[in-house]
Amino acid sequence: MYRRYSQVGEGAVPLSQVNRNRIKNIVILLLSVALIALLIISLPMIKDKGNIRTQYIMQLRRECQEAYNNTQTLSRTAGADSAEILASVRSNIHAMRVVNNLSANSGNGFLVDDSRLASLLSTVEEYMGILTTGMETGQYVTSLSTNLADMQAAISNLE
Repeated sequence: MYRRYSQVGEGAVPLSQVNRNRIKNIVILLLSVALIALLIISLPMIKDKGNIRTQYIMQLRRECQEAYNNTQTLSRTAGADSAEILASVRSNIHAMRVVNNLSANSGNGFLVDDSRLASLLSTVEEYMGILTTGMETGQYVTSLSTNLADMQAAISNLE
């Protein structure tokens, strides 16, 4: 009798398989384009990560230098402006802690040991307490100045 017309012949790929291959090729193409776009977008971010660390280090250096310079203006006896200068030093140390924590939270790790910064803050707090009593403050000035100089040396070794 009559033969039925068929698209499938010897060695020919069925039509449904051709459609699946087309869809698979389109999906692979779209994924490739998405991967390339993702790489293009992420490269500047990877470069900026090192730049951010450098900015954190520079900010730490500025804050530490300012705190050290302010400490050098403190008098060995409770001067009239000592409380104001100590408040400025305390804010510098607090800013250093904030920068240090930001660095840790951004994946760069702590730049300096936070316990050293906490120790500096406690020294400032003790100094503030001594100022209110009117006692001699020479040892606190020396301690604060020495610890800030050590901190400057530690920060200058960062890179």
